[in-house]
Amino acid sequence: MKSNLKDIRSRRCISQKELAKAVGTTVRTIYSIEVENKNISISLARKIANYLNCSIDDLYDFDDNAHTLTDKALWFTNVVRYTSEMLGKPIKETTRLLDKSGLAQSILSGYNTWHTQGYEYMAETLAEELNNQSIIT
Repeated sequence: MKSNLKDIRSRRCISQKELAKAVGTTVRTIYSIEVENKNISISLARKIANYLNCSIDDLYDFDDNAHTLTDKALWFTNVVRYTSEMLGKPIKETTRLLDKSGLAQSILSGYNTWHTQGYEYMAETLAEELNNQSIIT
């Protein structure tokens, strides 16, 4: 995932230091996002987008070809973690339930559509679907 943060920040004449202070992070983190395309939490992305008056989609190049297997795995791992918290089940059990229900494959195959959704939103949706399928024991 390629970060567009440097271009957006530069066009608005905002320094890394000013942005870091405004969103409660470090200059090093801002640098890492801009230069190393570091993955960040959705909450930090929202803070940055709000401060820069843009969308999260503006901050990153979400071109389907830009996503690596690592991006997908990290996203899927976080979705499973949040879902397990919502269900009150261990991650291993939640993974088994998602696999058994067919939702794990649906999540991964729909990554290009769903990755922009917050982990919490996806977890709520999955927990609800698992409850509807009545496979939770």
